[in-house]
Amino acid sequence: MKEAGHYDALTGLPDRGYLWSLLDTTIKQIRRTNRNSGVLLVELDDLDDIEGILGKHGLEEYIRKMAGRIQNCLWDMDIVVHFEPHQFVVVANSIQKQEDIHIVLSKVHEYLSLDCEIDGRKIEPKASIGVVLLPSDAAETDEVMTNAQTALQMAKALGGNSYCYFNQSLGDKIAEQETIKKSILETLAEESFVLMLQPKINTETRKICGAEALVRMLDSDGNIVAPGEFIPVAENSNLILKIGDWVLNKAQALTNELIKQEINIPVSVNISDVQFKNGASLLATLHKLVEENDNIASNIILEISENIITNDVELAKTLMAEIKAIGYQISIDGFGSGFSSLSVLSDLKIDEIKVDRHFLSNVPNDEKNTAILKSIIMLGKAMDFRVVVMGVENESQFDILQQHQCDEFQGFLVSAPMKAGKFVSWYKEYSPKQL
Repeated sequence: MKEAGHYDALTGLPDRGYLWSLLDTTIKQIRRTNRNSGVLLVELDDLDDIEGILGKHGLEEYIRKMAGRIQNCLWDMDIVVHFEPHQFVVVANSIQKQEDIHIVLSKVHEYLSLDCEIDGRKIEPKASIGVVLLPSDAAETDEVMTNAQTALQMAKALGGNSYCYFNQSLGDKIAEQETIKKSILETLAEESFVLMLQPKINTETRKICGAEALVRMLDSDGNIVAPGEFIPVAENSNLILKIGDWVLNKAQALTNELIKQEINIPVSVNISDVQFKNGASLLATLHKLVEENDNIASNIILEISENIITNDVELAKTLMAEIKAIGYQISIDGFGSGFSSLSVLSDLKIDEIKVDRHFLSNVPNDEKNTAILKSIIMLGKAMDFRVVVMGVENESQFDILQQHQCDEFQGFLVSAPMKAGKFVSWYKEYSPKQL
């Protein structure tokens, strides 16, 4: 609660006397609840020049307008304080994760940068901002403002109208994540993600028996962005839900196109952990696809990671039973990395297990890994699951899979992932004799 008497006459905002109690309370709450917060020290640039243009009263009106802009762009739990005549402090208690501070920072900097008109004169506002993350950058009240001033000086050293984090390496990482988020949103808006297909091969007949659809993002030059660069960012920001829906819809259209080309094989689609946790939304999308195409479910295999299942077995059982009832096949992706109970595995309504590529490491040279791989294949077969091994790269590994009656495999031994158009021509030219 804001204390009576601690208000600035010019802006109506809490003043610096209130700031110290606010920071003290914030730090105590962080220690008690183990949450995050952040502080922005905002300095209005070029005030001497602006006073020269507007005069003293015009400058005061300018500062009032800038104070209002900061206040109006903040979330409910954020508080702005008028710290010095030319400085404001934003305490961002609304953030959940450290990277959320960049959202607050961007909004403040963007709002302050908008042109304003005072007494008929157009002003182009500029501001420098120092950023401190709590608790990682400061543990005591005095330390917060000392470090914020350091970050502000770093921003001013860049020439003004900029911002810097006290921990600039962390700030660079956060800024990079925000840039990726922006690229993801632009890619979604333009529908310019790409689905790559990697063939799955029947180990006995050596014929193509399916394909895995892998989403890829293109950069501004049309080059493929490595999934490790954008998928983690998408998962942390829940943008993966939008990407997941796009992939499912695109997989439906792609499956229909393959059938028109007389390529009738199932397409596997990865379901992210975030999608699976949002079960109601996932089921709604799956039902919608079936309403649009009655036969789509039988042509799509949903790959669900083993780890998300083990985190909440009862939820997984319920959700997977509903998915099966719609008609989709289910594959456990990365099998072998998380199951602690075979009874759990036997209760799940699944069709396929995809063995984690870790177990193929150094096979057949590593006797222990080879023995483990054989045991997993035997276990899957005994439980009447279709067994798929990922990451097959050479003939020796393929021979091991054949010897132990593994059902299917995929990997660079056959082909790297390829765009849909290339997959169609590759499929028609492929011969089992190639293996």
